[in-house]
Amino acid sequence: MAIGKVTKRTPDNLAEGTAKRTRVTAPEDTTVEMLKRSAADSPHTYILGRTAPAFDAPAVLADGQIGRVSLADFCGRFVVLLFYPGDCAGMEARDPVGFSDWCDEFDAVGCSVIACSTDSEYAHYNWRQQLERTNRGEGIIHLPVVSDRTRRISRAFGVLNEHEGQAVRAMLIIDPMQQIRVEIIGDTSMSRSVDETLMLVQALTI
Repeated sequence: MAIGKVTKRTPDNLAEGTAKRTRVTAPEDTTVEMLKRSAADSPHTYILGRTAPAFDAPAVLADGQIGRVSLADFCGRFVVLLFYPGDCAGMEARDPVGFSDWCDEFDAVGCSVIACSTDSEYAHYNWRQQLERTNRGEGIIHLPVVSDRTRRISRAFGVLNEHEGQAVRAMLIIDPMQQIRVEIIGDTSMSRSVDETLMLVQALTI
């Protein structure tokens, strides 16, 4: 074995080394492929301005009982449809609670609020009961929470993370003619402003 051998730097081997480095740092196997996988995991369907996909699904109703919710039942009213990953998803799971405190204000402008995640209706029911016990009657959810166990609703609205099998954090405003007028998809760490959502609904009524 030759120790300390020095290779003469010629134009030929310099070109060869550059070619090797170029092949190693080519983005096709790194950044591009990562972006492709990310897009495949969470494909988004552009639905703004279109008729909202109809659904009829099991849910925990505003009175705390298990029943069913159909979007068609809200025809003639504005609807704020909240998607969140799950009942135990941290900050995102607080959205139904925060909006529930404003139900009267939304109702005053002819708007109903519906929450939806891929949890079962029984998981929603137990979660609501736990919130009531923990908060001693405060922070109770007074709005219907839909179960999307089949993922059909989240997929139809273009907010399903296929890789995780959960809805992303999203908010849509549907007008009385069942047309989607507003769509906001946010990062899970970003807080959602209830009063700004109310102002959006008010603006659409003008």
